Amino acid sequence: MNNFIIVFCEGDHDIAFLTRILLVNGYKSYNKKVNEFRKPLDKLYIKNLSTKKIADHEFKFQQPKQKVPYSVLEKDDYLVIFHNFNGDGNFKKDGANNIIKMYLSLNNENRRKIEKYEKLNYKFLYFLDADNEGVESRVNAIKNSLDLDEFKHLEITSHDNYDVGCYIFHDEKDLNKYGTLEDVLISLMMKNNETTFNNSRDFIKSNLLASDRQRKLLCTDIEEKPVDSITFKKQKSIISIAGQLQFSGSSNAVIIANSDYIKKNDIDNSTSCQNILKLFNR
Repeated sequence: MNNFIIVFCEGDHDIAFLTRILLVNGYKSYNKKVNEFRKPLDKLYIKNLSTKKIADHEFKFQQPKQKVPYSVLEKDDYLVIFHNFNGDGNFKKDGANNIIKMYLSLNNENRRKIEKYEKLNYKFLYFLDADNEGVESRVNAIKNSLDLDEFKHLEITSHDNYDVGCYIFHDEKDLNKYGTLEDVLISLMMKNNETTFNNSRDFIKSNLLASDRQRKLLCTDIEEKPVDSITFKKQKSIISIAGQLQFSGSSNAVIIANSDYIKKNDIDNSTSCQNILKLFNR
């Protein structure tokens, strides 16, 4: 019972999609309280939760702490543990190396504390968007951060005392392998739902706002102005608009997790989904 698949994701949309794939392939929710988790993870997570800040004035009280799991699944003697980096910027800034070191350190602690030592076995999986950088660039960034000699997309590589792999979301029709999770999702969701998604796309085209209205509005007693970068993402908005017809007021993560725009048959017949599943099962 010492096998762990640690999954690094840019956000909860990725986790919702990966969970959807795993649930239709025999994985189950792991609904344990933190103090009931497999040892020694229980004490590790309790320690990390004790340092979590609550900043409700920024509406960040539900934002994840990267070293605390966002969600957990199980199958046979494996636990799949998702860590949410809450955005590409945080992923690049903080990386996953500290979390890898955090888990590997448990083996060292066990070695000191337990006479009959049972090694904790880890597989670390990265899921990132290619964006405009492309699949190869993303893979190389992970390779360099882990100081690997060999590391490839869709393959599992053994490194010291753990295994590691990655899937870079991209538009399967793009020869340059650019794109995002949303390219994969829309490809799945549009099947038998073309009219709904085309209408969503047309709605955006007819109602697109100026760029200064696609930014957060700072509104205080002193000033009122748009700040930070543009947050509008066309593909995300298409999914959101179509999803509101089913789940009013819900986030894209909820839509991805629950919508019948994605069915078991879609997952079973998707090359992307099956390639992702192989990383977990290898």
